Amino acid sequence: MMFNFIKNLSIKWKILSSAFIIFFFTIFISDGIFLLTIYKTLYYRNSFKNERLAEVIASSLKYPLYTKKAEFIKNYLSDIIKHRKIEGKIEGLILYDAKGDYVISSGNYFSGNKFDSHDNNNADKRGSGLLLKHLNYNGKNLGTLAVKFNLKKELNGVKVRVFWVGIRFLVIAAGFIAIGLFMFYMITVFLTKPLSEIKKNIEEIKSGNYKINFRSKFNDEIGSVINAINSMAYAIEDYMKRIDSINKEKNELNCMAIMGEMSANIAHEIKNAIYIISSANNYIAHETKNKIVEEFAGIINNEVNRLNRMTIDFLSFSRQRSPELTPLDINKLINDSLSISKFELSNFNIKLIKDLGSNIPIINGDPELLKQVILNLIVNAIDATCAANSSAAVEFKNKVIKIRTMVKNGYLNIHIENNGQPIAKENMENIFKPFFTTKNAGSGLGLPMSLRIIKLHGGTIDVQSDKKRTVFNVIIPILRQSEQLS
Repeated sequence: MMFNFIKNLSIKWKILSSAFIIFFFTIFISDGIFLLTIYKTLYYRNSFKNERLAEVIASSLKYPLYTKKAEFIKNYLSDIIKHRKIEGKIEGLILYDAKGDYVISSGNYFSGNKFDSHDNNNADKRGSGLLLKHLNYNGKNLGTLAVKFNLKKELNGVKVRVFWVGIRFLVIAAGFIAIGLFMFYMITVFLTKPLSEIKKNIEEIKSGNYKINFRSKFNDEIGSVINAINSMAYAIEDYMKRIDSINKEKNELNCMAIMGEMSANIAHEIKNAIYIISSANNYIAHETKNKIVEEFAGIINNEVNRLNRMTIDFLSFSRQRSPELTPLDINKLINDSLSISKFELSNFNIKLIKDLGSNIPIINGDPELLKQVILNLIVNAIDATCAANSSAAVEFKNKVIKIRTMVKNGYLNIHIENNGQPIAKENMENIFKPFFTTKNAGSGLGLPMSLRIIKLHGGTIDVQSDKKRTVFNVIIPILRQSEQLS
């Protein structure tokens, strides 16, 4: 039960509990040893004082005994018992002659009329509070003085002094423990704060947010863990991106495989049907004089042409040829593509802004396929600006298309930007999927074909769109100098 309680405590409280236990045992054990030392010191200090006092009394009695001044000795011993400095300290004094016979006593202590010299060889009996002193003068043994000290009172005095010293130490120890625990609390808060941040960021990773970036202020184990979590988050994010890219490519390959199979089965039948319908429609339109029939014949002809174009696009996408790579100048290719779209740009009153870099290096590419990509993106930009101009929900002033080329991180970047109808957020992940389109007359194959062509060139297409602008960025590897020389 206690183990589970301790196990469920937070690190902060485990550290504080451990600190309290260490403080408690360290301080109180050391205080106990210190108080015992004080007790022993005071005890032996009193013993030493008693020894000196007994020696002084014995020295004062030697000459009166030698000169046999019995009255002086009696008064002296009585005065010692009553003296204010030693009152209550000595219980009694007994004087024995050289033969061990009782001579005189003073105080409450009396041990008999005979002194056994074998029990005393000028030694003390401190354990019982009795000190024995031989009285020798001019080489003559005059007798023995027995001094009985009030040992109980002495010990009580020592205990009282040790008790109050112990109280002071308890107060000081409690203060030190409180200060120590407060300091440990501040330290644990300081140390566990990164752990709380680690937990928070791990929760973010679990929820799918891998763009965490928190730095450690420490170069210790916690800092290493934080750096490892950062690296793990980056690795997971990169791994998820690669999985998404693989899934997209897999879906594209599945679509292409399905379209290839479909195209092999229906292309011939569609072309035959289109030819027959187109021929019959042209005959009817040529022979009839009815204006209504001529009008419907024109409609049929437009739809047949649209169906024919869609069939051609479908076959072109499903049977995309491999690019024939040659060194080419991308700026010249863009200018050639714009010359084809020049009339359409002017017809829709669209302002074209070109910012083609002057030092753009040569790239390796298929001119025909890349021109198809550029023309497709320009046509999409024209459609977006026209759609925005006709939409009352979009604030629109001037129709602008910007084309810019630059080199960034060893790749050629072609920006085709327009300020037309933005791409809805829910459509951003679908625009490169085959057959997905928001246009009434679109086939949904233009952008998938463009992306596939650029990928065959080792590049990719990025897109960004908001209320102000939509930018398609075509990224193509730059031809290395060694490849140019070859």
